[in-house]
Amino acid sequence: MKISILHPFTPKAAGVVEQRVRTYHSQPHLKALQLYAQDHGGEVAMEYFTHQRKSYQLAEGGVAYRFYPVSWRLNGDHRKWKKQASKACLKAYQESTPDVTIINMSGHSSPFSHQLAKILRAQGRPYIPMLGGQHYSDTAENRDYYQHAHHILVHTESQKKSMESMPLFSGKDIRVFPLGVDTQVFKSGNLSLSAAPKLLYVGRILELKRIHLAIESVAALHQVGFSEASLQIIGPVASEAYAEELVQLVKTNALENHVHFLGHKEHEELPPYFQEAHLFLLPSTHESFGMVMIEAMACGTPVVAMENSGGPADVITSGVNGLLSTPENYSACIVDYFKNPSQQKAIEKQALAKAVEEYGIQATYRVLQSSIEDALK
Repeated sequence: MKISILHPFTPKAAGVVEQRVRTYHSQPHLKALQLYAQDHGGEVAMEYFTHQRKSYQLAEGGVAYRFYPVSWRLNGDHRKWKKQASKACLKAYQESTPDVTIINMSGHSSPFSHQLAKILRAQGRPYIPMLGGQHYSDTAENRDYYQHAHHILVHTESQKKSMESMPLFSGKDIRVFPLGVDTQVFKSGNLSLSAAPKLLYVGRILELKRIHLAIESVAALHQVGFSEASLQIIGPVASEAYAEELVQLVKTNALENHVHFLGHKEHEELPPYFQEAHLFLLPSTHESFGMVMIEAMACGTPVVAMENSGGPADVITSGVNGLLSTPENYSACIVDYFKNPSQQKAIEKQALAKAVEEYGIQATYRVLQSSIEDALK
C-alpha cells in the first residue's frame, strides 16, 4: 500500500525554508500519516518540488519526504507557486503510482495538478484534492479536475458551505479535514493573570498579515496604563519593506523595549511561547484556517482574530473562547479584554477545551483514514 500527500510546489514558493519543511509545514498531515502507517503499515509519503537538480528523499518518523526537481522555465514560472511543474515527479508517478494521492493545492489548482490527475486516472488510481484558501478559478480544466476526483478535502465548515453553492463543485463529496494539534506537545502553561499583558504573533512577516495592528495594540495598552505590556513577533521575513515599516512603527511609538522580533523558530520550539502569552494575535483579514490559532488555544492562550476572515470564525465564538474584531476596533478589543480579568480566565478555559475536544490530532487522523479507505473501495 502506497499513500502520498503531494504538495506540487517548492517549499520556498510557500514561504518555507526547504530544510525545515519536515518540522514546520503541514504538521497535522504529517502526524496523521504517521498514525496511519502505525495502524495500517505500507508506505506513506509527503512530497514536494525542489530547486535542487536531483530528486532526493529524507525520513521523518516513518514518513518518507520526497523532493522532485522543479522543471526550469525561461519565463520564470518555475519560481511561481501555482505554475510550478516537475517532469521528474510525473515520471516517478508513472513508474510507481500511489494507491491514493492527496493533492494539496489552492482552489485555483494548477496545470501540473491537471496533468498529474490524468496520469492517475489512466492508471485507475484515485486522487483527492485538498484545498486551502477561499478563492477558486472556474475553468473547464478545473471542472474536469474536480469532477473526476474521488472527493475533496477542505479545512473548515464555512469553506465547505461556500463551495457547495458553486457550479464548479456541483454534486461533489466535500469533507472537512480538521487541522489537528498534538495536545501532548501543545498544552497549557501556568501564566499568572497578574503579570503584565504578553501578546504573541507567529507567522510570516508580510503585509497581508497586518502585523502593524498587533504593534498598535501594544501602544494602546500602554496609553491606558498597562505600561509593561509587550509583544513577541516570531516568523520569517517575507517582505523586507514591510518588516522595515514595522521596525519604524515600533520606534515611533517608543516601544523598542516592549516589541521583540525573534525571527524564525522551529515548530518544536513554539509551545513555551504560546504558554507564556496571554493573547495570541491573528490580525489578518484573510485566513483559510490558521494552524497557529489551534496551537495557541491548546496552550490555553485565547486568540484575537478578525470577523469574516475565514477559518477563525469557524473556531472562535467571540467572548466565549476567543475574540473576533474588526481592523478598526482591534486595539480597543484587546484593551477591553485586559480590563476584565474575570473574563480572561473564562475565555482561557473555553479556548483550551475547544482545542482539546475538537481539534486534537486524532480528529485529523479519523478523516484521513476514512478518506483513504473510501478511495480504495
